[in-house]
Amino acid sequence: MINDPNGRATSVRSILDGRLVRSGNTILEASSTVSLVVSVEKRVIVDTGSPTDLKLLQEALRAASVRPDEVDIVVNTHLHMDHIGGNSLFPSARFYAHQLENPPPGTIRVSEGFELLPGVELVLTPGHTAGSISVLVLADRRYAICGDAIPTRANVENHVPPSININPRLALKSMDSLEASADVIVPGHEAPFEVAR
Repeated sequence: MINDPNGRATSVRSILDGRLVRSGNTILEASSTVSLVVSVEKRVIVDTGSPTDLKLLQEALRAASVRPDEVDIVVNTHLHMDHIGGNSLFPSARFYAHQLENPPPGTIRVSEGFELLPGVELVLTPGHTAGSISVLVLADRRYAICGDAIPTRANVENHVPPSININPRLALKSMDSLEASADVIVPGHEAPFEVAR
């Protein structure tokens, strides 16, 4: 956790690590990582997992001592069902997504760089989808909560784009940018990992 000069504090953690089950090139099962960003001002959830994981998400929130109605903001990195399946659990939250994702009414549509909170920025990281966004957080270290801009650690280690993408070159550019800007990557479908320097 880090305190800024104005006394605010920010922490980041994955409360539910995502998963991706494949058979060859076929994805059999997918559910996104769910991250919790806490500042003095707000509680933010980034992605909400698959609809089949609602019970797991509720348990993860209880373990983090956060009630769903205490969550102020939900950021959807993109609008695939395995990243938005738990959105309905957060009745008091404001929802954010990129305008290129054609979000539903009531969602706050963002475009390019956008400061969500002090030390918390939403950035466009296209490639998986046109409107994929990532969340950069300055806490005890620099975190990049990537959604499917970086679905797994293997994408970084092998320098390969997400298998589902609209443009592999664009996806790699986004991935490289995230890796360069972070100390810790929170991938879309696995536990967080430290960036090798």
